[in-house]
Amino acid sequence: MAREGIKTLSSDVSTGVLKAENPATMFQRALPIDVFASMDGTLLNVEMVFTLPSGVGASRETVKKYLCGALNQLLPKVDTTAAPSPVKADSTAIKVDAITLAKQVKESANNPARLRLNFIGKVFQVSGKVLSIAENAGIYTVSLDGHPPVMGKAPTTKGNRMAVVCAMTKNQDATVAALQTNQRATLVGRFQGFDSKTNVINLQDCIGR
Repeated sequence: MAREGIKTLSSDVSTGVLKAENPATMFQRALPIDVFASMDGTLLNVEMVFTLPSGVGASRETVKKYLCGALNQLLPKVDTTAAPSPVKADSTAIKVDAITLAKQVKESANNPARLRLNFIGKVFQVSGKVLSIAENAGIYTVSLDGHPPVMGKAPTTKGNRMAVVCAMTKNQDATVAALQTNQRATLVGRFQGFDSKTNVINLQDCIGR
């Protein structure tokens, strides 16, 4: 699905192909847009191709800036009327180490479209070292170590450490009670978002594995 301003001409879910158009204006003709989506493991790759009118040219940086801006306008189509399915520790969960997940999310942090397509709403089975266990308003939160986004020889501090924070669902007292800080744990939860200011990945509705 595309935001307002880009006209969708056709789409084929089975092949991952979407044909769209940047509408004509007083200053330019309509620009055809072809979008191709494919899976690479757990990541969704999206390729966008603009077809310029005959005789029209543009610098590499201008084209790159325009394509990136248009790519950020793409949105996954979401059924807002359907409630999310309960989180389950089964084969449908994407299995990943906390450090790997943190690296993938950090690399996608400057591209909201990539975050939405590859992470938001997906269920992950995450394994990592427990940093802390807390409780707030009856909800347990468990932080898993994702390691810091190291810059040169910068020391690991609380401010630059990446963490995966799991907000546990109800009736997980026994699961949380069995956890220990500095020991590894595996939790399953739905990706809610990434806070770039605190370097925290938030998972919700988490359960034990």
